[in-house]
Amino acid sequence: MAKFDAEAEGRFRQECIDETRKPLQAALLLGALGFFLFILLDAAALGLSLAAILARSVVVFGLLGLYLRSRRAAARQDSGRIAAAAVILAVLDLAVTLLLENDPAGYATAWPGLLPVYFFLYGQLLLPLAFSLLIGWTGMAALLWTGAYVGVDGAGLLPSFLILAIVNLFGLCTRRQLERYSRRAFRQRHAAECAAEDKAAFLRQTSHNLRQPLQALGCYATALEAALADGKTDPLAPVVAKLGAVVDELQEACNRILDMAALQTGGMAVNLADVELNPLLAALQDQFAPKAAQRGLTLKVLPRNRPPFRVRSDAAMLRQVLGNLLDNAIKYTPQGCVVLATQRVGNTRLELQVRDSGLGIAAEEREAVFREFYRSPRQEQACVHGLGIGLAYVAQALRCLPQHQLDLASRPGHGSVFSLVLPNGEETKNRPSSATQFSVAGSYVLLAYGDAAVRGVLAERLTRWGCLVEPVADLVQLRRALADNLRPPDLLLADYHWNRQETAADALAAAQADSGPVPAVVFSADVALPLDANRWSGSIQFLDKSAGEKALLAAMAKALDASLTAKSRDVS
Repeated sequence: MAKFDAEAEGRFRQECIDETRKPLQAALLLGALGFFLFILLDAAALGLSLAAILARSVVVFGLLGLYLRSRRAAARQDSGRIAAAAVILAVLDLAVTLLLENDPAGYATAWPGLLPVYFFLYGQLLLPLAFSLLIGWTGMAALLWTGAYVGVDGAGLLPSFLILAIVNLFGLCTRRQLERYSRRAFRQRHAAECAAEDKAAFLRQTSHNLRQPLQALGCYATALEAALADGKTDPLAPVVAKLGAVVDELQEACNRILDMAALQTGGMAVNLADVELNPLLAALQDQFAPKAAQRGLTLKVLPRNRPPFRVRSDAAMLRQVLGNLLDNAIKYTPQGCVVLATQRVGNTRLELQVRDSGLGIAAEEREAVFREFYRSPRQEQACVHGLGIGLAYVAQALRCLPQHQLDLASRPGHGSVFSLVLPNGEETKNRPSSATQFSVAGSYVLLAYGDAAVRGVLAERLTRWGCLVEPVADLVQLRRALADNLRPPDLLLADYHWNRQETAADALAAAQADSGPVPAVVFSADVALPLDANRWSGSIQFLDKSAGEKALLAAMAKALDASLTAKSRDVS
């Protein structure tokens, strides 16, 4: 059976008391009625005297008194004692009745009176199991001894002994099963309540972290409108800069929530591959150096200068894990530096370390910091905004990644060291340089996007990069563009949910039917999309709608590069 701590055990017992109080009252009334009818039957069959009837009625009055006691509000906590008193009273009544009658023939009609008592005894969770067993076997022994005392021989005692022993054994099994199911249901309900409380705390924290940038967005938008209405464009530069920073903050918060939801629902598929380490470290340096400088910190990201240069992991999840560790370190380091370094562990493993000189984590909090929505008192005192899901995402992601292990070493006031150990990837003699870039200038791009505003912004951005852009709102426009242009498209950019009737798959099918294999970049906000992405070819790249310019340019370059590689392979 499930074991609870002292607090949970107390709540479980209290719940048993609350749920069985009314059934206990009903059992006391029915028991009093049953004993009363039994006394009337004996009085009619045996011609009992008034004194004998009154003596036997003690149990009836006792059960009625216990019933009245149980109805008092102050007696709610005494339900277990009341039930125990009722059982003991019933057993004593049967034994005393046999002694008073001193008739061996009456034993055969007296001992079955224990059977309903046992049904009550083993069916009440408010009585501890040990107490139920003690009363059950003691009551049987007392009744057998009383029968032998009044002169019942062994043959007369044997049937009652066998039946009562079997009833006790069956009662034990039934009670254990009942308590097992009850404890399991209590644990599941308690877990659901805790999850609901965590979700409520998450919503409160999220609302705070989202409302603040949303309010700032409203203020900056109002300032922009007023400046544009007055024709004053010179003061707009700082407002636009602040607006961009707020948008980045809001986007980061939303992405963290979506990433956590994707992991928990299984919507983020694990794509294990050999990941180039130095380009990943350089990207993290570019991403977090401005944030560290803004807080007056030094960020040191040390690249690898000797093998291994590759690790076996999921590139996106690994970057998110390291990014969360770096973000956490920068947030809670008031001064000093944050370091991301690597070191070899044996022949097949590599260790990535994120070290900081920040607040540190107490020993009793080292497990709690990986729980969702947890924020320690030291974090609250630092007055740093956060959702409390950064390290929770790290823990959840590492459970999905095989052979990945995270260790934490920390002392309050002396910083923390997060050490991620993961397997090496396969090394190649000619590793691609991290500085290698693929230009998209001059590419003919079909832009299949339903939202007119977003389509216009993307078209302007692509034109700025030197692309020839053909924006299309639906399948009719796309087919017309393909028919009007002699040059086949180099690349298709499409929204996964293009419009109400058509998807990116329809756009890609139309383009390929007209021009053959066409590389594509597919935008989506659906966290479950990577599960379907395995059905597409390697020249189809998937990109989150919230991704920035660098991510879009990299995806376009990767799709074009994969397409050229495939064509050269076909030619050879």
